[in-house]
Amino acid sequence: MDAQDFNDNTIKALVEKVLAQMAKPTLLVLTAANGYRQEIASQLGTWQGIQWHILTLPDTPNEFAAVQHLGTQVQWDASKPVTWLDQYQQVLFPFLDVATLAEVSNGLHLTPAGQVFQYALMKGLPTYALNYQCDLTSELNQLLGLASNQTMCERATSQLATLTQLGAVTGSFAEIKAAMLGQAEAKQAEPAPLSSNTAVSEPLAPESSTSGYITLNEVMSKGVNAFTLRDNLTDLAAEYLKEQQQIQ
Repeated sequence: MDAQDFNDNTIKALVEKVLAQMAKPTLLVLTAANGYRQEIASQLGTWQGIQWHILTLPDTPNEFAAVQHLGTQVQWDASKPVTWLDQYQQVLFPFLDVATLAEVSNGLHLTPAGQVFQYALMKGLPTYALNYQCDLTSELNQLLGLASNQTMCERATSQLATLTQLGAVTGSFAEIKAAMLGQAEAKQAEPAPLSSNTAVSEPLAPESSTSGYITLNEVMSKGVNAFTLRDNLTDLAAEYLKEQQQIQ
């Protein structure tokens, strides 16, 4: 290996180390899903700046099989839930189900999923949930025949509104991606609509066309000296700028 190769490899390793340090440790909480497992998992794999920790819960082997390539599997410690959550900056429920929705919206602590959700909210951790499984009016639940009772649909809608009041963010894949990564970061790699060979896909909601955020790509292309931390940076761009300033 010549000096040029060594230098290139060293630089690449340093860049990967910096990016890994910048990545947000994010807890991915699995609950039972009726569909869209592979589609959602595939799209989550395209996100940058996320260090996934996968919390597996009872009766979720299919969900774990879909997402296991994303990151490290972890186990919930119910004996010290507050300190256990200290290691994470945000929480995502990609398959929030109707049972967990009902539990959290009614303030019950019956299952690990419901406990994690509510402790995360108590600690003020940004907590996100995709609503394909638990919104009875979603196309997935219409296809499953779960949208026939208008009163039940309205109850689920009301429960989702309660989660929002408690501080959680729920919505479609595009909406959650924009909320977690920042509008501008999310638009850099806009996902294709969720699709399946065995089910009709649900179109993703359009993302905002204007955000006002300065993205990581902009900072890297224009150089760190062109920006300050007072600029309207996405989280990923701000972390990169701070890291580069420390190196300089």
